[in-house]
Amino acid sequence: MAYGELDPSSGVPLYRQIKEILRREIAEGIVDPRRPMTEAQLLSRFDVSRAPIRQALQELASEGYVYRKQGKGTFPVTGARVQRPADVRSGALYQYLSDSGLHPTGKVSGIERAEPPARIRDLLGLEAHERLLHFTRLISVEDQPLVEADVYIRAPEDFSPTAAELEEQGSAFELLAKEFGIMPVRAEHEAWATAATAEQAATFGVTEGSPLLVIETIFYTTGDLPAGWRSAVHQAENFKYRFTTSR
Repeated sequence: MAYGELDPSSGVPLYRQIKEILRREIAEGIVDPRRPMTEAQLLSRFDVSRAPIRQALQELASEGYVYRKQGKGTFPVTGARVQRPADVRSGALYQYLSDSGLHPTGKVSGIERAEPPARIRDLLGLEAHERLLHFTRLISVEDQPLVEADVYIRAPEDFSPTAAELEEQGSAFELLAKEFGIMPVRAEHEAWATAATAEQAATFGVTEGSPLLVIETIFYTTGDLPAGWRSAVHQAENFKYRFTTSR
């Protein structure tokens, strides 16, 4: 089933409307990945000039939803594709996905107060036997698992959110800020590629040994105090992480 018709009176540029219709069809596997998406076909379908068609295809290509074969045309890449811009703050991925119209869902499990492993304790400079809030979060886009995060947060003992609260908010730090005024002011990241274990393969629906992207983050609050640690494993082929550097 194809999605939607254009609404010239909505105030939304035509190329954005076309892009969103095509993006949803691609992400949900409605289109045939073996058939090119030609300008002629799209001109006939949407009854617009070439400019919005070309702009929509250009943005879909830059975000990984389509690719061009020399001399053969533009082809859809089925499945969700997520490009995270550099200005999305740490802990706000879920909100970014939602604002982008990607309809994310989150499942939180394993909420507990626990002593972190020695390596994490050393990274955060914790006292011996200090217990942190610990949980895992699985974020999916278009019903496809995208990110699985293992999280430890240094928070007051009476900060005890439920799974439903964490799923609704999308970020434990947002809840922590509302209840206690504690919010990270910066974060340090390390990223590397890894091969999916049997357990990770089952989570992401890929074959064992498939490439995954790991991003490990340490969060800091005012005064440069370590506030938490997160290891986020990403479905590599569906996720791009854009960053900037300055001199």
